[in-house]
Amino acid sequence: MEETWKVVGRFLTQKMVKLEFMRQVLASVWQPVRGVQVTEIQRGVFLFVFFHRTDVDYVLDGGPWAFENNALVCREVPPNTLPGEIPLNTIDMWVQLHDMPLGYTSQTVLEQAGNFIGTFVKHDDRFEGAPWLTFHRIRVSIPVDKPLRRRMKLLKRDKTTAWVTFCYERLHRFCFYCGLMGHLYNFCIKARDSSIPLERYPYGPDMRAGGSRSAPRAVGESWLVPVGGRPRPIEVDGGMTGAAVVRPSGAVPVRGRFVAEEQVEATGKRRRQAERDRRGTEFEGEDVIMQEGSKNLSMAGAAAQSRPSQ
Repeated sequence: MEETWKVVGRFLTQKMVKLEFMRQVLASVWQPVRGVQVTEIQRGVFLFVFFHRTDVDYVLDGGPWAFENNALVCREVPPNTLPGEIPLNTIDMWVQLHDMPLGYTSQTVLEQAGNFIGTFVKHDDRFEGAPWLTFHRIRVSIPVDKPLRRRMKLLKRDKTTAWVTFCYERLHRFCFYCGLMGHLYNFCIKARDSSIPLERYPYGPDMRAGGSRSAPRAVGESWLVPVGGRPRPIEVDGGMTGAAVVRPSGAVPVRGRFVAEEQVEATGKRRRQAERDRRGTEFEGEDVIMQEGSKNLSMAGAAAQSRPSQ
């Protein structure tokens, strides 16, 4: 019997999710070292079965994830618990706190700010002790049926106030009018009934930290485990005495994850000139810099080439 870890989740959308396409995309993004099984247990509710603990931690701590810009609300299934009994009404996100006044960045203040947004989970302690930070990061469990918080008025000890603004990392589809995740203002009945122009909506894209990013659409077949199949085998690293290392075949570890071993060599085009110039000086074997021209740009596709998705 293989030890497994289960995660149940749903997407914040009313549209039908294509199971085959979704499982390919998420598997290519997660790249689980021993594979993942993806099944639909109820309409719109999916079960993800992992075969290594680090894969579950990576999915739960690295989210929120999305498919077609629809956020995934997911929770780990405890032992002896049915996946259908897990409530899927909150999503864990990293929130940046900007414009925090000096002297009000303690753990207690950060926890109070997290509970104001939703439910405080933890704070980012990687830069703890730094004399000054541009912003502070906290992990918050945010209810999906309530509007997002834009800012908070902080009352200081001298009875003055300061505004603390929030920026949400990996914030996907949400409404600029009502602040709810899962739909856009184009399909919001409140926005359609109002006479407020778009530029005066209370929410906007500035609530996203770092701007929008396009997710890769690579094929994830090599990380998927078919239903009823066996997970990927564990290889033993010869350099470690008696230590089993989970490593896919043909992969090398990079920052705690595994990527396919591949070598890329950068090359450039050169043109040799072996004739004499007008003064009789010989330039045989010397590299000549090619001047930019319309012909070269047209051949390289630089004039009309679109930026590839990352």
